[in-house]
Amino acid sequence: MIVAAVSSKSRIGDVEFNLSTTMDWIKSFDAQGVDFILFPELNLSGYIRDIEILKTVLPEKEALFTSLMEISKNTNSAFAVGFPEQEREKYFITHFVFDGGKIIGKHRKTHVSITEKEVYFEGDEINVFPVKEMLVGIQICYETHFPEISAIQAQKGASVLAMAFASPKETCQDKIERFKRYIPARAYDNSCFAMICNQVTTNKRGTVFPCASLIIDPKGKVLSESFVEENEFAVANIDFHAINRIKESKMAYFNAHKRTDWLKEYYG
Repeated sequence: MIVAAVSSKSRIGDVEFNLSTTMDWIKSFDAQGVDFILFPELNLSGYIRDIEILKTVLPEKEALFTSLMEISKNTNSAFAVGFPEQEREKYFITHFVFDGGKIIGKHRKTHVSITEKEVYFEGDEINVFPVKEMLVGIQICYETHFPEISAIQAQKGASVLAMAFASPKETCQDKIERFKRYIPARAYDNSCFAMICNQVTTNKRGTVFPCASLIIDPKGKVLSESFVEENEFAVANIDFHAINRIKESKMAYFNAHKRTDWLKEYYG
C-alpha cells in the first residue's frame, strides 16, 4: 500500500487556486500508483480564522466537491482534504475522505485551539474510515497532542493515523523535528503507521506555515520525510504485516494489556 503526505501550498480564501493545486497533486500521485493521499488542514480554503472570509468561502463548497468527486471517480487514489463546514450557526474544521467518486467519511476537529475557538466549534465523534485495504483515523493539528485520540482510533481498528496540520512559525526543519519528538510515540504505542503533513502558506500578518511531511512506521521509525519546499511530500510503501507481527507478539502489543476499565476512574 503506497501512501503520500503532501505539504501543499494554499492561499487563504482562494478556493480556485487551492483546488487546482490539490487536483494536480492527485493526478501526479495517481500516475505513480499511490493508494492514499493526505492533504493538510483546511488546504482547500486556506487556514481561515476570519469569519467574514469564511462566509465567502463556504458557498463554494458544492462546486468544489463536485470537482473532487469527479476526479475521485476517474482516479484510483483515495484522498483526504480539508475544508470548513457550517451546521446552522456553528462552523467546524473538517477533513473529508474521497474514494471511488464518493465521500466515504468526514472528521470534525474535536479539539480546537484557544484562538480557533473565536470562530470554530468542536466536533464530538472519533471514527475510522475504510480506505482501500486499511482503516484510517483522521486527526487535525491540535488534536494530535491528545494521546487518547490515537488510542481510541487504534481501538476502533485504525492501521494508519493520518494527521493533517496547519501549524505556523518555526523553520521547516524545526517543525519536522518537533513532530518527530512526539508523533512517533503515537505510532509506537498504538501499533499504527502515522502520516503527517503541514499546510504551506503565509497569512495576512506575514506568519509563515512551513513545509513538513513525515511517514512513520508502527515502531516509531521514520520511513519518509521532507522539509524543503522544492520537495513537499513524503511517500512510503507501507506493509501491514508489520502490524500483524506486533499484534501476534505477547509483549509488543501494549494495548492488548491496557487496564481500560480501571483507567476510566482517572478520566472522571
